[in-house]
Amino acid sequence: AAHSHACIVHVAGDLAGAEISCTLAARALATPSIEILEGFRAVELAMEDGRAIGLFARHGMGADARLVLFKARAVIVATGGLGALYAVTTNPLEARGEGVGMAARAGALIADAEFVQFHPTAIAIGRDPAPLATEALRGERAVLVNDKGERFMLGAHADAELAPRDVVARAMHRQIAGGHRVFLDCRRAIGANFAARFPTVHAACLSAGIDPALQPIPVAPAAHYHMGGIASDGQGRSSLPGLWVAGECAATGLHGANRLASNSLLEGLVFGARVAEDVKSQLAMRALPAPPPPANAPALAAPPHVLRAAMNRHVGLERTAEGLGEALGVITRLEQASGGEPALLNMLAAARLVAAGALM
Repeated sequence: AAHSHACIVHVAGDLAGAEISCTLAARALATPSIEILEGFRAVELAMEDGRAIGLFARHGMGADARLVLFKARAVIVATGGLGALYAVTTNPLEARGEGVGMAARAGALIADAEFVQFHPTAIAIGRDPAPLATEALRGERAVLVNDKGERFMLGAHADAELAPRDVVARAMHRQIAGGHRVFLDCRRAIGANFAARFPTVHAACLSAGIDPALQPIPVAPAAHYHMGGIASDGQGRSSLPGLWVAGECAATGLHGANRLASNSLLEGLVFGARVAEDVKSQLAMRALPAPPPPANAPALAAPPHVLRAAMNRHVGLERTAEGLGEALGVITRLEQASGGEPALLNMLAAARLVAAGALM
């Protein structure tokens, strides 16, 4: 949708992101100069004279958690998005906006925080996070219909199902708000080839008792991608000396207010490489202090339900000044009751930036 040319590279149907992740992880694990430590949760940037000099991380959970300082000559934040701050999202629960909140609390400039993209076609089977019916399905001419069998996108935009994501998501939102259910019908466009061409979507549907080759897929918009984030220049530098950013937590300006499909993968690859080269050119190599031993990775809890519900209701696809004010009120009350817990304060800072940016 909204691409002017067919420019998406497909890997095993809909597995491009997984294959890129697996390839990069394997390369990192095989590189002697890279040490990967799991089981630590970054909670706060360590600052000295306005410069990032490392970060504080939690090791362990609950009363047994201890705070560890990692000193560093360069810090690169690559913590992903904030979709899990919403009750309905395609993002994993770790995507809680903590990197953006952490940087903001340290004084970094944040740009375009209100630009949150809602993917039109999350599979509506009551799961958290919601499985994603990739946009490539509509690229292959699958159509959206309501529970009356009507193709409502024909009257919403000249490009119908291939309109920009925000147009499609809002049209679906209005159908659902009007009491209708919405379905993605792939039967004619893809049919019997579904399992081979889109194995991830096929498996998600089958797990809910839906055969997408024979039945329409129930779908709904869901929080998907954050175009805003920590303000970045063309080399991935933030406004704070010593701090670089890459990926979804960065606001490079590349995506505008409404990212095109697949461009997030390209941005991560291009800016990841740019950041690495920039850090390398700025820092003379010398030995760093030995890090603490690795720990087992704990499971992360979802953000507070009251926060996710408020974000979904008031800071979603259609926003009003009154609703945004209510969301900010919820955020303020949660801040007051936080007890100074840094991870929660990071999440709330990210949520406040989105709501306040939208209100402004």
